[in-house]
Amino acid sequence: MKVIKRVWLALMAPLLLSSCLETDKADSNYRRTVLVYIGADNNLYHIANSNIYSMNGSLRNVDDNTNLIVFVDRKTSDTTSTTNLLRLHDGIIDTLAKYPNRDSTDPMVMREVIDYVYQKYPSESYGLVLWSHGTGWLPTTQLHYVAPNMNYAQGRDGLGRRVFSPYAETPDTKAFLWEDRKGGDPKYSCMDLEEMKEAIPDGIFDYIAFDACYMGCVEVLYALRNKADYIISSCYEIVSYGFPYHIVTNYLTNGKLRDTCREFYDYYNSMRGWEQMGGISLVKTSELDSLANCFSKIVSEYRDTIPVLETGNIQLFDRFRNHVFYDLEDVVDKLDVNRKYLTEFRLQLEKCVEYKISTRFIFPGDRVDEIEVGTYCGLSVYIPLEKYDANGLNDDYRKTDWSIDTGY
Repeated sequence: MKVIKRVWLALMAPLLLSSCLETDKADSNYRRTVLVYIGADNNLYHIANSNIYSMNGSLRNVDDNTNLIVFVDRKTSDTTSTTNLLRLHDGIIDTLAKYPNRDSTDPMVMREVIDYVYQKYPSESYGLVLWSHGTGWLPTTQLHYVAPNMNYAQGRDGLGRRVFSPYAETPDTKAFLWEDRKGGDPKYSCMDLEEMKEAIPDGIFDYIAFDACYMGCVEVLYALRNKADYIISSCYEIVSYGFPYHIVTNYLTNGKLRDTCREFYDYYNSMRGWEQMGGISLVKTSELDSLANCFSKIVSEYRDTIPVLETGNIQLFDRFRNHVFYDLEDVVDKLDVNRKYLTEFRLQLEKCVEYKISTRFIFPGDRVDEIEVGTYCGLSVYIPLEKYDANGLNDDYRKTDWSIDTGY
């Protein structure tokens, strides 16, 4: 998907990095360049450091025709952070740039980094890894309502909940982009889906891999369907260690996406206790339009049933107070869709989700948070129940491309 002309990107690329870059001539074309975009100005900063060293160590076994660039915005103390652009190669970490006061949740910063890397490191193909907290399609303004139990935001109901980084008082997991704001209100900033859609140019990336929670919802992948040929993501939470980069870096730099997914699963399935959890899927984005078409027929037929659907027996993936992430196929099953529509939908879903796998439980053994995974189709979806009308969650949902195009 390399239809964007390099001259256009040259016009768009700003001087964000020019004043602070070390002299580094662009090499001849690489076979592949992978950009890892890390937003760790939050409680994941220590994991970011560990992951970068794991990537770097793995590159000793990667051929010289690949290129790994890491943009990392990480907290260094309660009041300071650093933002660097790194190049990892031959077991060496080169610092290409150091610059202050960059907010990784700013879509312009993401776009500038992508444009720079695309210009500086011409390659036959490109991959993008997006690393941070993640909350799927949910707009920042709704986090306080959906998940007050997760310490996302100060309640607007007058209760004055104290705010920490996400998951500060719960098992350590990754929840997309999250940056602590010193003295701000709210005390964090995020990148909403529409901003991400604008930040990532069409037609550059062969794949996007989300090392972040809840990004495997059909609403996110559908919005980004023109951004990459394939998307790797999880329907639920990812343990804070994230992708096992000491294993999967080789696969990512070689474009072996199924192997990346399999190794992710194998790694977490081998863990013990509540950390033995991991769901992953590989979605072919060119099939998402047809999936939306199939789903729109179901919505048209069952429009009156959806708002009052009984959700107690539908596969759930989140531990929010107000649940929003359900298994897409299971939702369709529970609508009791007629055989014709169900068959058509399932056949298209198989074309769309080329690989999916999950452990049997999310947070196994935890008496509060354990969720059994009986079905995992590789995509989650929201259910616009009538109870969500009052707080505007359904109104926000209807602004998503998936809702607009399917009538859902």
